[in-house]
Amino acid sequence: MSLRTLQRRVAKLEKAGKPRLSPIVIAFGSFDAFAMQAYLDVEAGTLSGEFLFLVDALRSWEVPGGVWEAAYATG
Repeated sequence: MSLRTLQRRVAKLEKAGKPRLSPIVIAFGSFDAFAMQAYLDVEAGTLSGEFLFLVDALRSWEVPGGVWEAAYATG
């Protein structure tokens, strides 16, 4: 087995061990960026203050070992 083949196999295994990014992280770069944008939208009156309760609920999905990681882990 060549070194290049071995490197490709290792890279594939490392990628397979990582969970997929959530749609929120893909769209905003991080969950904290999403939460900050939601807070700013609530302050501006674009969103209802009740939306922050949804942000808190979604945050529990994003934590390591949370719902998103458990449901969509690729390894």
